[in-house]
Amino acid sequence: MKLLARFSGKAAAWLGRPAAWGWAGAAALLAAFALRAPLTATMFLHMLVHIPLILLSGILAGRAWSMAGIAPRLRALLGSFDPYGLAGLLFFSLVVTYWMIPKALDEVLLFHAADLSKFASVFIAGLVLYFSLRRANIVVQLFFLGNMCWMMAIVGLLYRENPTRLCNFYLMNDQEIAGTGLVAVAIALPVIWLWAWRRRIWRFLR
Repeated sequence: MKLLARFSGKAAAWLGRPAAWGWAGAAALLAAFALRAPLTATMFLHMLVHIPLILLSGILAGRAWSMAGIAPRLRALLGSFDPYGLAGLLFFSLVVTYWMIPKALDEVLLFHAADLSKFASVFIAGLVLYFSLRRANIVVQLFFLGNMCWMMAIVGLLYRENPTRLCNFYLMNDQEIAGTGLVAVAIALPVIWLWAWRRRIWRFLR
């Protein structure tokens, strides 16, 4: 028990450092870059592993940036024209929506410029998501979460039920698996969000 407590204390101290989150974000981005060939070999891995990994790197970088107090004037400027996180969440939604389009996935495998734009846009979307969620209240978050999950579920069902192959580089069976994965994520995200806000929701209902 003492060993476990000591390890937990060291882990908590390490996570309290901005550099820890920065290194974690860099590791996630490096892994996405180094493993881009195997992680884009199938539609399922491309949409539900590779793109979220880049998104995670942006979120972790945002966490490190926030803890380190980097560029407070820039963050204050962003907060001044987007006090409730609406613009940031809208930008995040547009980026995620674009990278669910089959043609966009095909272009990533054809053109280096498209691949680079995917890395850049999704990483920035992760940064924006982190800071926007800190400014957005529960109602704004619920609105965007509902729209995002509804759209993701519809896209997933279209991938599953469409009789034709939508991506030139991915097989029909892979398309169906990716669609099932999108539907599963659309169900899981609201559950995770409700769990994170469970205390505040319970106080509101009482």
